[in-house]
This record gives sequence, C-alpha cells and structure tokens, in this order.
Amino acid sequence: MKRIVLSFLILLLLVLPSPIVQSIEKPKTSPWFRGGIYLTYAMMMPTNPKKGEVNVIEVWPKLIPAQNVLKIIGDWDESSTVTLLVYGDMYLTLKITNITGDIAYVHIALELNNVSPKSGSTIHKLNLNRTLILNLSDMVYYEGDGTPIGRPMFFVDLAHLPKKNDYLVYPAFLKKYGIISDSITIKNVSYTWMENKVLHTHYKDFMPPYIYVDGRGRYLVYNRKTGESFDIATQLVYDMDTGVLITTGVCDITPELVSLGIVKMIALDRVNSKKLDRLIDEGKADKEWYAQGFNLHATNVEFPDYGTKHSPSTPMKYFFALALLVLMITFVWNERRWRR
Repeated sequence: MKRIVLSFLILLLLVLPSPIVQSIEKPKTSPWFRGGIYLTYAMMMPTNPKKGEVNVIEVWPKLIPAQNVLKIIGDWDESSTVTLLVYGDMYLTLKITNITGDIAYVHIALELNNVSPKSGSTIHKLNLNRTLILNLSDMVYYEGDGTPIGRPMFFVDLAHLPKKNDYLVYPAFLKKYGIISDSITIKNVSYTWMENKVLHTHYKDFMPPYIYVDGRGRYLVYNRKTGESFDIATQLVYDMDTGVLITTGVCDITPELVSLGIVKMIALDRVNSKKLDRLIDEGKADKEWYAQGFNLHATNVEFPDYGTKHSPSTPMKYFFALALLVLMITFVWNERRWRR
C-alpha cells in the first residue's frame, strides 16, 4: 500500500510541480499583471435612447482631478456634490503603466459622452483621469502623501481575496477630502452568483463559477448643510481564473471611481438592460444573463479557453492538488508511525 501511495505522490509531483510550488509561494500578483495591460469597461446607451434613459453621476468637487473640468461644469458649492446627467456611453479604462519593485502605477481614465450638469449645458465629451500608486506588498492604492485609498476593485489577487468587513474605501481618504461617511465595507464574498448561467459581456461570454463581492455603507453625506445622504451599494463579479472584473451590478463606489471624484452612481448599461428584458421574455434567464452595470468591453488579458464547459479554476485545481498531496503525506507518516 505504501509503495502505491508513494508512486502516486511522485506522479503527482511530476505532473504539477511548478503550479504547486507557485501556490506555496503565493505570488503577489496574477501572471497577467504586468506593464501595458489594460482593462476597459463600458456602460452603453442605445443609438436612439428614449426619454428618461439617462445615467446619473454624483461627483465631489474636491476630488475631481482636473480643475479645468470644474470650469466646464460651472458654479459649484464645496459643501455638496455636483450632479452630472450622462446621455451617452461611458468608458472606464485601467492601464498598468509601469511596475517598479513593489510599486505599480495604474492609470484610471473615465470617458463620459453627452453630459449635462444641473445648469442644463451639454458637454460632448468629459474625460476624468488620474494615476494611482498600487503597493504590491499589501495590494492597496495610495496617494503620493501616503494616504491609503483602498484595494483594487477592478481586479483581485486570487491568493488574497477580499474578506468580510474589509474596507471598500478607506476612512482616512474620505476624511481627507471632507466626506462624512459611515464605514463602507465588504459585506459578502460568494462563489454562487448566477450559478450555472453564462454571462454575456461586451467583450466575450464567460462561464461559471464566478467570484461575487458585495460592498455596502450605511450613508455618505453629500450635502453638509442639510445632512442629506446616500446609501452605498457595490456589486462586483470576477472571473474565477484570472481575478479580472468582468461585470458589475450596482456600482456606487470603488477606490478607482472615487479617486476621480465619483461618490455615487445611479447608472445602468441600457443596451444590456434591453437584451436582458428580451431574455426574460423568452424564458431563457435560467441559463444565461446580461449584467446591467459596467461590462468588460476590451482588454489584452488572455483568458483561458474552456470551450462551452468551464473546468475548475486553474488556481483551485492546484489548491486541491496540494491539499491531496498533504493528505497523502500525512497518511504515509501516520502509517509508518503506527507500525513502529
């Protein structure tokens, strides 16, 4: 029996030596994480939107990175948010511009098309962008003065997934910019979101299982004179094999968005919403789904191709292999100890 077990262990090590070692070492980032990688997400509008098909974005003036944008917006009060009505497509792009040691520089760019502030004026295209400093040792974004913003939400480290009660955005960052807030934290991490359903995005179709992260906050005071507030909810869905965000549900706030001044979004992908309505009407919603938030639109990350069936996640396969290896070693050790 012992010979059979040892033979199996040797065979297992020959077949999966490198990944097992990698899983023991726990690399800081995924293999795809390198300079030049980009992820673009979109919330699309139909060609001829109906009346009322508009996305609402609340921005906090003190956080808007480009001051010339404030001149375009017009008069604003530092004690409250500015409401932007977006009638066109929205594109959010994250690009890893450089990695030096334990520091990565991530450029965040948000493009809003056909935007109207409260004043009623129309801006054909509004661009907000900023470069964030990502410390790879703790996977947290920082400002230049060392203020922590939050951990990346448009991709996750598979070896260190978010946990319940982790901050979605750090209180120190919100306090620095005069935002009065309750703790905005992760409330749930699950692997059963849309179980057995194909997920359609603008980039490609994804197969389950998925990683689902739900973050919430009790309030976010947006008018310091009246005390009016927002409820915060953010729902994020990740690819199991890469940790890349593939879609969002409600997406009120993330570190990437708040760094651009976005403190609340009442927004939907209207194109996907119409497709979802048709899917439900046709009785197919039990097998496939169109998410209605930010959907992956373009990227140069290479996703594994499993065809029509999704095999177990690559990192998960190595985890199970390692667990089996430990179990076998324990069995052999106990058997030898018992015989002695």
